[in-house]
Amino acid sequence: MPLTGEEIRANLTRFVARWSVREGYERGEAQTFLTELFDCYGQRLSDVAEFERFQAGGFIDLIWPRICIVEMKSASEAGRLSKHREQALNYWREAADAEKGIPAPEYVVLCAFKRFEVWEPGRFPKAPRVKFDLTELPDRYTSLLFLTGGEPVFNARQEGVTLEAVGKLADLFQQIEQRGEGDPQSRRRFILQTVWCMFAEDLGQIPGQGFTRVVDDLIANPRRSSADDLGRLFEYLNDPSPERPQHGLYAGVPYANGSLFAEPSRIDLTPEELALLREVSASNWHEVQPSIFGSLFQGVFGHDKQWRLGAHYTHDAEIQKIVVPTIVEPWTERIEALSSHKEAKLMNRWKRLPWWSTIFAVLAVLVIAIAGCGADESSTTATEAKKEEEDSAKKAGAESNPDRVARSYAREVSGGKWEYGGLSSAAYGGCLEALLGKHVGTPGVSYKDEFPEPELQAIYERALRDCS
Repeated sequence: MPLTGEEIRANLTRFVARWSVREGYERGEAQTFLTELFDCYGQRLSDVAEFERFQAGGFIDLIWPRICIVEMKSASEAGRLSKHREQALNYWREAADAEKGIPAPEYVVLCAFKRFEVWEPGRFPKAPRVKFDLTELPDRYTSLLFLTGGEPVFNARQEGVTLEAVGKLADLFQQIEQRGEGDPQSRRRFILQTVWCMFAEDLGQIPGQGFTRVVDDLIANPRRSSADDLGRLFEYLNDPSPERPQHGLYAGVPYANGSLFAEPSRIDLTPEELALLREVSASNWHEVQPSIFGSLFQGVFGHDKQWRLGAHYTHDAEIQKIVVPTIVEPWTERIEALSSHKEAKLMNRWKRLPWWSTIFAVLAVLVIAIAGCGADESSTTATEAKKEEEDSAKKAGAESNPDRVARSYAREVSGGKWEYGGLSSAAYGGCLEALLGKHVGTPGVSYKDEFPEPELQAIYERALRDCS
């Protein structure tokens, strides 16, 4: 069974880890390198290709008739591959045999272990289709998909999805809307379904850049319709049957459980809109940041719809204007002022530092941020800021709040029995009462009365004594 893109990517990650630390000698290691490379794509090299075939001009390092030629050089030549191009292309020209009806291989790979060039000289004889380093190979695996017997997908160096790229996707939505193509729900579903596909194919869940391949085929064949071809892809993604497509553009397309594709959208794109979609798909959706989706939904919903749904987005920099002065800076000043672990403990006493009121202030800030900025983005930003402060507190030898102090006492007194997550609510509550000097539980019920075990009583007494 063919490997999925995700499996190929995982194989190549291990391959890169092994070969990035090896010398890379042409004569001693080239055949091992290529055998392992073919294995990463689920192809046994000895079944389809051969090493050191002699022909006019010399010995070809590797040839897979009709498919590819590979010319290997030592790793020391990685920065000088251009001077070896003519040799590799001569091998390609000599590989054709008109009398026997054997065409030249479609692809030529020039490789110096740490650097790759992939050529398609029959169609593009003047320059390589793609160049990349060994370390990029897992993310560029589609450039060598001909090693599976399939079609490669060549993209320029993929960058993380930027706000500009997502802006183009929002522009695509606006163009479709202005033409009146489909109803509003279909248009929104189409954008969401295409975003999922771009993300999934870059993760390798849709094998062989299947979504991008369909878009390329639509661009190359203007008489075809995206309503049919992309609509068919979305239908396969909604089909739970175990029989998956085995051939053609949809080979290996998986079932995407959930409801996203329950209604496959069918939108007919113009050539200009297809070109815009192809440009966006060339970005690396595998590295998309959460903030990107805020801009996307903002562009797709439009201003009026955003206000009706409360679907607003505020950039991280704007959220930081609230988080930094109310959370980050006050705690940074207190942490940096600490001079000892004992002082850090004292810092958490109710009489010295009203941390409980600080928590309520933080919650109030988050309520404001969530109401105005969107829950996911603001809470993520605030959480990251709080985590940085906790890390700083640890480095200073401080406990950042009574929760940690209570758990610290529990571990010390019980000989490590009460690890993080194992402290009972009674022990936790009792320690908090001792630290705060006030009742924090259910009205009329003291946690102190709920300590049947001697160890927990000792924890409480220790907390009370140390904070008195």
